[in-house]
Amino acid sequence: MDVMGWSFGKKQSYELLSSSILISIFVFILSYVFIDTIWVSIVIAALGFVVLSLGIFPFYLPKMISYINVNLNGVEYYHLNNWQDRLQLIFDPDAFKLSKINYSDIDDISVITGKKVLDPAIGARSTSGVLITTKDNDDIFVDISWYDTVDNPVFDRAMEFVQDCAN
Repeated sequence: MDVMGWSFGKKQSYELLSSSILISIFVFILSYVFIDTIWVSIVIAALGFVVLSLGIFPFYLPKMISYINVNLNGVEYYHLNNWQDRLQLIFDPDAFKLSKINYSDIDDISVITGKKVLDPAIGARSTSGVLITTKDNDDIFVDISWYDTVDNPVFDRAMEFVQDCAN
């Protein structure tokens, strides 16, 4: 496989923001049917939007979005360690800059499948991923378990990634 075009995972789009808006509209309609007061329904819908967009979606975002792009310049991935990065990715994904590791900075690459590994970025355990260790002994774990399907087996894609990086 050519290193120039290898990518894995799902890049973020405006899908979460659109979902928040649609769910808020649904909450507005539902609350208006039961309460029959428009301003209370607007407040409830706005609160629903805020809870979804600023709370629930950012909390689960690192587990829902994992993306690796290998090109001639190195390895690019989503680095979502703080809440501000997560909010920017939800509200303006086109402006979000991927983190990059140059090949010369990579010391080791490991593929982890079927084993529970603590992902420090999200504080949760993952069953599959690519662990990149830099020469500065920083570990970068990119969770790829979300995309493990019969049509797209994680182990095969991850092994291709490691083989490409080794070449």
